[in-house]
Amino acid sequence: MSEHDVTIRVLVVARQPMARAGLRGLLAERGDLYVVGQAGSPEQAVEPLTELAPDVVLVALHPDEARETSLLGLVSRSVAPVVALGELPLVPALRALLSAGLRGFLLPDATADEIGAALNAVAQGLTVLAPAVGSLLAVGNPVVVADGLTAAEVEALTEREREVLQLLAVGLPNKIIAARLQISEHTVKFHVGAILAKLGATSRTEAVTRAVRQGLIAL
Repeated sequence: MSEHDVTIRVLVVARQPMARAGLRGLLAERGDLYVVGQAGSPEQAVEPLTELAPDVVLVALHPDEARETSLLGLVSRSVAPVVALGELPLVPALRALLSAGLRGFLLPDATADEIGAALNAVAQGLTVLAPAVGSLLAVGNPVVVADGLTAAEVEALTEREREVLQLLAVGLPNKIIAARLQISEHTVKFHVGAILAKLGATSRTEAVTRAVRQGLIAL
């Protein structure tokens, strides 16, 4: 079964009706996603979240609703993961969202395929970060631990992230990594973003260097 064979039930949350319609339209372009409901704000999403039990919640993040989105993340932990789609926030706000349980963050220019791949990945238990988000976390993290690495690396790499990292170490591009691991190129991008954030790196080369130094992979 390919990653596009499974239908993911999605709850769409956006303040503006046009934004909700736009997201529904984007998701409708893919056969593996089905919108089960919608809400006008994170606060209003709590009731349909419990009633509809979606597989994932997609929130068009409005700057004024960061706190509400954090609360939704806390409430939804036992029901469905939350993915935010919005402008890159300040590091403290981003960290608060992730600490509250947000499982993904995409930027407004994400395509239908990128959003679809992200929702599929999050529904399978992965954490999805756009590469720019992972880099922001690495640059903005003021806490430094042993060997100059940031505290972002405290979170262990998953087995799949280690596989991606090992292939990055030999210089393979995303397209080849995707073929080797039989996953989509978009999913590879998400893994790379998570790796950068966890290792406190701002580039692939730096991530590989730090991973080798820590004995996470061998060249």
